[in-house]
Amino acid sequence: MTAPLTTTRVLSLTAQDTPRPDTAGVAPCDRYRLPSLRVETRELCPLAADHVRVEMLYVGVCGTDLHLLQTDAAGYVRTSAPAVLPITGRVIGHEGVGRVVAAGDSVGGLRRGEIVAFASILACRRCEVCRRGAPNQCPAARLLGMEMDGLFGTTVDVPAALAHRVTDIARHDDDLKALACLEPAGVALLACRNGRVDRDDSVLVLGGGPIGLLCAIVARRVLGAARVELVEPISGRRRLAADWCDAVYDVEEYLSQARPAVDVVIECSGQLENITRMFTGLAPNGRVVLLSRSGQSLAIDDVDHLITGAISIIGSRGHLGVLPDVLALYRSGRLPLSSVVTGELDSLEALHATLSRPGDLPQQHCKLLARIGTGTG
Repeated sequence: MTAPLTTTRVLSLTAQDTPRPDTAGVAPCDRYRLPSLRVETRELCPLAADHVRVEMLYVGVCGTDLHLLQTDAAGYVRTSAPAVLPITGRVIGHEGVGRVVAAGDSVGGLRRGEIVAFASILACRRCEVCRRGAPNQCPAARLLGMEMDGLFGTTVDVPAALAHRVTDIARHDDDLKALACLEPAGVALLACRNGRVDRDDSVLVLGGGPIGLLCAIVARRVLGAARVELVEPISGRRRLAADWCDAVYDVEEYLSQARPAVDVVIECSGQLENITRMFTGLAPNGRVVLLSRSGQSLAIDDVDHLITGAISIIGSRGHLGVLPDVLALYRSGRLPLSSVVTGELDSLEALHATLSRPGDLPQQHCKLLARIGTGTG
């Protein structure tokens, strides 16, 4: 019989908690500076009754992870997404797939050996917002890898409410890689639904990172949009997106030329000035979906166009409620999740080395995965 695990190796992020003097210091980008990431060995605590202990197989790197590591000129982290970095360090990472090695006493439906992929928003499910059916907007929600310890470890303890059983579709290593992309695919599917993407629509995606590319794939393959275009400054990401879009453009190439009106714009780049520049290119009853967090302000110069065209601007956060749909689409072959994967690291240490140069990763990859476990056994 295998001895129970007592320790784990994790990627732990620390930073100085030094609010800017001219702000309330609430947003991480106004509070935390000089981030430092390290590999450390931690003792595993007794497993909480509502948690599962998971041996991680693959983890995925998200732009939010990079923004926790990238800094401005004053050394403050870039992310405006909710985050709490304790002095003992935060285990980051919220995308991945792993194998359950133990389940807490109150956990039902998951047992040792099950393969699970993860949601990243732990909603309370009790407040008025949750009861109205909007758990992604739960004011008491906590984010995995941001406000509680995440997935970048060899073995991690995660609330069972975030674990989705995927044992039946994790048949091969390629499935595991695809399932590590479950969470960003859910974000993309919900964004397209919030934008009411339909078969007659022309869709423009701003930003060709993993979620932007998944938005394009969902719009085309799942929702059957009439035309899908994507704008992205990095040439490698444009080449990858070309297989899924009617056209791809560099930013200035698109914004400097007159083009047919579009019905839906999905903003995944964080460069909100691009919305301002192309706003009059929205068709009547057009929809703008804002996904990427950058802390920037959004300015709409032509308010008359917004009013006359009955244009909607909506924020889209999260993926709760749609992950079962993503899994069903993957099972049917309609949503090729691994299409966004462009690289694979072979260890936690390799992931640490790569994340020590966070600015390089977008230039080299769309979705980067790290293999943590073997996937066997």
